[in-house]
Amino acid sequence: MRRFALAPLVLILFFAAAACDDGAPPPTATGPFPTPGAAVDLATADLTSLVYWYGGRAFADDIPGEVDQLFETIRANDDDRWTPFLLDLATIPTPFSERARESLQSRLGDAGELEVFGWVEKRGARKPADDTHEYLAFKQRLFASIEPEIGAFLDPKAKREISAQEVLWGGVRVDGIPPLESPKFVTPRDAASWIDDADPVIGVEINGDVRAYPRRIIDWHEMVNDTIGGVPVSLAYCTLCGSAILYDGRAAGATYRFGTSGMLYRSNKLMYDRQTRTLWEQYTGVPVWGELAGSGIELKILPVTHTTYGEWIAEHPETTVLDIETGFRRDYGSGVAYREYFASPQLMFPAPRSDGPLALKEVVYAVRLDGALTAYPVKLLDARGFVADTIAGKPIVVLATADGSGGRAYIAAANTFTRFDRENATLHGADGRVWKVTETALVAESGQLERLPGHNSFWFSVINHTENGRLFGQ
Repeated sequence: MRRFALAPLVLILFFAAAACDDGAPPPTATGPFPTPGAAVDLATADLTSLVYWYGGRAFADDIPGEVDQLFETIRANDDDRWTPFLLDLATIPTPFSERARESLQSRLGDAGELEVFGWVEKRGARKPADDTHEYLAFKQRLFASIEPEIGAFLDPKAKREISAQEVLWGGVRVDGIPPLESPKFVTPRDAASWIDDADPVIGVEINGDVRAYPRRIIDWHEMVNDTIGGVPVSLAYCTLCGSAILYDGRAAGATYRFGTSGMLYRSNKLMYDRQTRTLWEQYTGVPVWGELAGSGIELKILPVTHTTYGEWIAEHPETTVLDIETGFRRDYGSGVAYREYFASPQLMFPAPRSDGPLALKEVVYAVRLDGALTAYPVKLLDARGFVADTIAGKPIVVLATADGSGGRAYIAAANTFTRFDRENATLHGADGRVWKVTETALVAESGQLERLPGHNSFWFSVINHTENGRLFGQ
C-alpha cells in the first residue's frame, strides 16, 4: 500500500487537524501541564502530557527549543513506555520524525532492511492490554492529522481485539485505493482485445454465475463489492499478503459492504464496513476495532480459484470477465501494479513472526474447515497433482489447478483417490469411480463431494494471522 499512494502527503503541521481547543491533558496524565505559550519545566513536567500538548501545537519552520530538550530527556530515559509513541512519530511524517528516529536508534539499534518499520518488527507482537490510555489518545490524534476519517476509526473508547501499537498507516487515505462497487462484466469475446491467456485471474462460481476477476485489475483496487448468483459478496484482496478472499457479506442478520481504511495490521490490510465503520482484519473476516469488535461475528469464506485466464475460460467458456473499463484511470497492464513487491522476497511492512520452514512470501493454498486452516505450498501441489489430508478430523483432498498456480479442496469422506487427470479435470478413486472436478463439488454418478473454502496467500500471513494455522505435513 505505501509505495502506491495516489498522491503525496504533505504534513506541515503536526496534529494540526486534531488540535485540542483547551489544551486539556489525556484522561490519566499526571504532573504539571503547561498552557500554550508557557515555559516548560522538564524537571517537573509529565512527559506524556508534554507530548500530548505539543501534539496540539502548530509549528511552521522552527521547533521550539523545549521540544529538543524533551527528546533529549526521552533519549536519556530508557523507560519503555515511550517506545510506542516514538515509533508512531518515526513512521508518520511529522516535524518530530527525525528526533524520534534518533531516540529509537539508541534504544533499539539499527532498524534493518525495513527501515523505520524494522523497529516495529523488533518489538514483536503486542496485546490490547499493552496500550495505555495516553497512548490511545495520542494515536488517534496522530492519525487524525493524516485525515480525520482515519483518526475516527481509532476511537480510544471503542472495543479492540488488536493492539493499537501494531496498527500502521499504509500511506493512503480512506479508500485511497478505491473499491469497485457492483462493477460491470463482459463476455470473453468483449474482453479478447485486452486480456491474455497467461493473465492470472480469481475465478468464482456461485449458483451457476461464473466470473473471472483479472489480477491486473483488482491489484489496483483490492476490494470488489459485488453480487454473484444472488449472493452479496466482497472480494477482499490484500496485495501485501497475496490473498484474495471472497466473503459472503451476510452476517448476524445484516449485509456488510467494505472499504479500505488505509491502515495495516501485521502487513495485512484493515478493511472497514460501511454500516458501522468498524475495522475488520482482511485475512480472518473478523471485526477487530469498533462497534462490532468482540461481537462474535465472523464472515463466511467462500471458495475461489487462482489460475490463468486461458485455463479458466477453457474450463468455463460461459464465464463473464470483470470489465477493464472500471471508471478509474489506472495502468491495467499485466503485472504492472506491485511488480517490484511481488518480485522481491522481502515484506514492505512489519510482521512479528518470520519463522517456519517456508520463505515469508512463498505462495500457499490455504484451506479453511471448522475454524482450522492448513497451508499447502502451491509448488508442492503442482508437483504432486493432489494430496490427501485431514483437517479438524475430516478427510479432504486438495488438487492443483491446471496451470499450477493455485488449488481446489474438497471433502473426501470415505473415498481414497489414486490418480488426478489434470488435462481432463477428473479424479480417479480406488473403487473405480471417476469424479469430475467442478467449482462447487467433485461430481460422480453416485454423488457429490463438497468444495471447501480456500484461497492463495503468502506463508507469512498464515503464521501472523491465525492461531491454529499449520503447514501440510507438520
